Amino acid sequence: MTRFALALCAGLMACGTKAPDTYPVRGVVVDVNTVEQVVIDHEAIPGFMDAMVMPFSVSDPAMLQGLRAGDVVQGTLQVDGVKSALTTIEVVGYEPPAELQEGPEVLKAGEVLPAVSVPLHTGDAWTIGAGQGTPTVVTFLYTTCPIPEFCPAVVARLQKLQAELTPGEARILAVTIDPEGDTLQALAAYADTVSADADKWRFGRLEGEALREFAGRAALAMLPGNGEVVHGLRLWVLDADGKLIERYDDNFWPEDRVLQQLRTGAPMAPAGSDGTVNRPHPE
Repeated sequence: MTRFALALCAGLMACGTKAPDTYPVRGVVVDVNTVEQVVIDHEAIPGFMDAMVMPFSVSDPAMLQGLRAGDVVQGTLQVDGVKSALTTIEVVGYEPPAELQEGPEVLKAGEVLPAVSVPLHTGDAWTIGAGQGTPTVVTFLYTTCPIPEFCPAVVARLQKLQAELTPGEARILAVTIDPEGDTLQALAAYADTVSADADKWRFGRLEGEALREFAGRAALAMLPGNGEVVHGLRLWVLDADGKLIERYDDNFWPEDRVLQQLRTGAPMAPAGSDGTVNRPHPE
């Protein structure tokens, strides 16, 4: 193939590649929780997502230098279907920050979760925690989350996990952090959309203090006043007695390890550990 032909092919391929979508973001900084991530209590992002408190990655860690809780910021969010990142951040004001509240004592590996009855999209309820009777993985999401590396990625991984389980072997529970928008009817419709087999995987809804207590046990922080849960990635693996085998704080948990934990109760995370040790993220 000639150089001209190669150049032409490259140009055609570039023309056929969809450019990332961009959206304006405005809100108040709640926390700068890593060198590459900032938690923002943001306003609704037109055409993309409702108002929410959640972490955003940044395209350049230098963007976070000097940023503090209470800064009113505006910026540009770029989404390419696989990942998202703020590509610009500008401080435009300041408001006294609301400190994050951690809520109840965080559940640690080896501890039994106090029993909680979680209403389900199927119209009944599951007991989660002491006396639950079946090994269970528990995660948190909301059905309208459009950030590709958050809820959509979680759901994709749960679909793969569901395919490996036989009915009655273990359960998957996804609890909404947006009970106002995610009614049980909305969760039922979403379950159909993602092909959740009710014999293995159900969606649950808690409200108010019950949600804050449950999410707080998984170390999901919340804002005072409205008690809104800060969106984050969490996966509990609980044995049949409701004991925490391990908590994963990202979406890179090894499927074979989680399956083994559900089936055998091992390997157990170090007793008393609070969350998993983050593994290197795949490229």
